[in-house]
Amino acid sequence: VNSVNLHGVQYRIAKRGLELLAVGGRMVYSTCSFNPIEDEAVLARILQETGDSVRLVEIKDKLPGLKYSPGLTTWQCASKQCDLYSKFEDVPEQIAKVQIRPTMFPPPPEIAENLGLEKCARLLPHHQNTGGFFVALLEKVALCPWESERKAKKREADGTENADDDDDEEIPDPEPPKKKFKGQNRGFREDPIIYFDENEEVFPEIQKYFGLSLPASIFLTRCRDETKKKNLYFTNPAVKEVVENNRERMRLINTGVKAFTRADNKGSNCDYRIAQEGCLSTVPFIKNRVLRPGKEDMLKILQSSEIQKPPEIRHFTEDFRHACDAMETGSVAYVYKEADTGMSIEIVGWKGKDTLRAYVVKNERLHYLRLMGADTSMWEVNKFEEKKEKDKERKEARENRDSSQGGENGDVENSNGDVDDTNGDIKVPGDEDHS
Repeated sequence: VNSVNLHGVQYRIAKRGLELLAVGGRMVYSTCSFNPIEDEAVLARILQETGDSVRLVEIKDKLPGLKYSPGLTTWQCASKQCDLYSKFEDVPEQIAKVQIRPTMFPPPPEIAENLGLEKCARLLPHHQNTGGFFVALLEKVALCPWESERKAKKREADGTENADDDDDEEIPDPEPPKKKFKGQNRGFREDPIIYFDENEEVFPEIQKYFGLSLPASIFLTRCRDETKKKNLYFTNPAVKEVVENNRERMRLINTGVKAFTRADNKGSNCDYRIAQEGCLSTVPFIKNRVLRPGKEDMLKILQSSEIQKPPEIRHFTEDFRHACDAMETGSVAYVYKEADTGMSIEIVGWKGKDTLRAYVVKNERLHYLRLMGADTSMWEVNKFEEKKEKDKERKEARENRDSSQGGENGDVENSNGDVDDTNGDIKVPGDEDHS
């Protein structure tokens, strides 16, 4: 739904990127969205506006072994009300004014055929067990039409008509004024990237406890106080080389996979636990702290919320109980593999004295439960319906309170002598019998 807002932003970013690109250069357009309004629709708009000056490049031969789906040539657009439309003429007038625009729809088949949108790549998570991305490679073969127009106007203003001028010479747009942000003059310092050396004091404990087969030299921390080392990350040697050789030339915002984080839990012989964020990359290198539950046991772990009391080990199957009893208290990885399909689910958690806990957020729990074909109704709550129900309960409570207060006021009137419901006689204040 948010893609209708992002279409224009993505288009302007791509257009500006092409303006800054030299003729003969290539630009990668990539998003982490699968909505064609942010992906193919943006490229179709750009390619139609640039004509023959920009083309899509086939990437199949450049990345052998990469699994992906080709770009789309047809799609529907959804409004914020979740209504689908196949063509702009079907969009209601009010929505057409503020939400869905003509450029968001696929071009006619005769035009789409020449754009080559199928050369785009859609990397779906199940293709090679990665995140999801949309990627397209653009090549600028000549000045964009609007750049050529600016160049012609510049020549006309200068009074020059030199036919020998390089037609591909870029005339960039003047840069817009830079925005000033609060605190800009003070600057912002990123936390340093500090790689471990071979004598790092905290690493032997981690390596021994988890049976870790990775070397200390590829681990790093991002804490100014080197004595704390709250979170530990790792990269491959190639990334480390890039980081180490470009500290002064590049401003590095982030790098590495979060592997371990310092644990506050008591009872463990190690001060660190496995981080869920990077478990898919970390767990294959861990030998000692891995539990392998069956389907019934894995479902029990996933269906127990963190805020509730974690399930007790005695409630699991016998084989899994024995595996848990043989492992001391501390951080663990749960690895479940489905026999029929080979599907693997890897999560992290904590093995207590008598309980097991999973450190997995709600959305990931839902995802894994769906993969396993489990009932997810207890997790799927429509927040809008929930709000309506709460509003209804508050309204009823307010009405009951008002009704109750009204009844109490009536009793007060009776006690004041205005109406005596006991015997039906009407009493007038001040008309008491003094005889």
